[in-house]
Amino acid sequence: MRTASFAGALGLLGLLAACGAATPSPPAPSAVDPLALVPVKDEDPSPSVVEFSLTAREAEKDLGGTKPSKVWTYNGTMPGPIVDANIGDELVVHFKNELPEPTLVHWHGVRLPAAMDGSPSVQAPVKTGETFEYRFRLKDAGLFWFHPHVRTAEQVERGLVGVIRVRGPAEPVVDDERVLVLDDVKLNEDGTFPTYIDDASKMLGREAETLLVNGTRNARVPVRPGALTRFRLLNAANGRFFNLKIAGVKLTVIGTDGGLVPEPYEVDSLLISPSERYDVLFVAPDVAGELALTTEPYERGHETGMNPARRVGTVVVGGEPVAERKAIPKTGRALAKLPIVSTAPIRFELDEGTTPEGELTFMLNGKSWPQVPAESAALNDVRVLELENKSEMDHPFHVHGTFFQVLATNGVPSPRLADKDTVIVPMMGRVTIAARFDEPGAWMVHCHINEHSEGGMMGEILVGGAVSRAHGTH
Repeated sequence: MRTASFAGALGLLGLLAACGAATPSPPAPSAVDPLALVPVKDEDPSPSVVEFSLTAREAEKDLGGTKPSKVWTYNGTMPGPIVDANIGDELVVHFKNELPEPTLVHWHGVRLPAAMDGSPSVQAPVKTGETFEYRFRLKDAGLFWFHPHVRTAEQVERGLVGVIRVRGPAEPVVDDERVLVLDDVKLNEDGTFPTYIDDASKMLGREAETLLVNGTRNARVPVRPGALTRFRLLNAANGRFFNLKIAGVKLTVIGTDGGLVPEPYEVDSLLISPSERYDVLFVAPDVAGELALTTEPYERGHETGMNPARRVGTVVVGGEPVAERKAIPKTGRALAKLPIVSTAPIRFELDEGTTPEGELTFMLNGKSWPQVPAESAALNDVRVLELENKSEMDHPFHVHGTFFQVLATNGVPSPRLADKDTVIVPMMGRVTIAARFDEPGAWMVHCHINEHSEGGMMGEILVGGAVSRAHGTH
């Protein structure tokens, strides 16, 4: 049995009216943390099993429209619950679909048996009123998430997102820790979701002015003065790239999709594409104040000059200072480079085009899903994947069922070793990665701009002679 705990600062905070202001405003009580993710209720007394019920259902939430929005949720919240577990724990999930259409739960980034992956390659959609039990063991420490893999662009946009935080034996010692789910939501003025997807949203993925942190607009994230603070970041947006920055604060990256990195590194801002996770540390300023949390300009194609800096929220420094400063760690976990074998690389060419009817489509190797021919790999093979982007926009490319290591981008060797499950393939560029396929099954690969995968940029790698449910092929 696991219980979630947040070391984020709660209680009375001395808040300043503006960044750098000298006179704090009166403290306000905060009995309920508006950014806290709701923990699942563990139904198993065993310390090595996390068993819970997960229901996809409709709820209402104020997202800034003239009326509350009818959102789709896991267990009634947007974003959905957080699952706290330890490496090696078994997860048992009793899923029920109470939505008006079929859905699936994909456990993004989790290495698990293919039958539990929750993708169209391995599982029929769970119909309205039906149930399904997911059961798997957590092999890796890190931040993972879960979301639908049926009509993904619509269902994720409406709110179907949840988080899994898996702790390992050597977690960094910090003063405060918080999981932040970054998102945006495209709404009509009355709070309803558009039924028509405009051409810009089809091309770029839905982007909107309403930016959310843990489902909250204009989020205020409390930290204590002098606290060594850990933010575990997930970009759950359909199409927006968050180039995240905290004004006046340098971030030390200690982990990404597949857990802690061997060598932490410092950045002024951090680019996070849809579905990527980053684990960062920073030391909060010693004095109370407000620091702008922004997404800085990043041109990802087809939008020159259309991506100005935007305010995501505010980091509020206040409350009782920490008693003693902690140092940011200089080293991380041991991680070996994957041994590259001489077998031929698997190649994926990413592109966009139009159908004979003039509709925008996205492609892998010249075809749109489900016509994309499946690739194959032998069980336990370490294979090189060559990803070539022939389009004029970036694509975050996601591989199911395994982690990979980035070898090079546009021919330049990667300066850092890390386990990833999603990588940005730059416009008109090339990325080379290496992956070990250690679980048999049909594993999907796709762009994680949800409108792009739904629009055809999706394929499969069949491992160990697997059969694809979607294709019925070997």
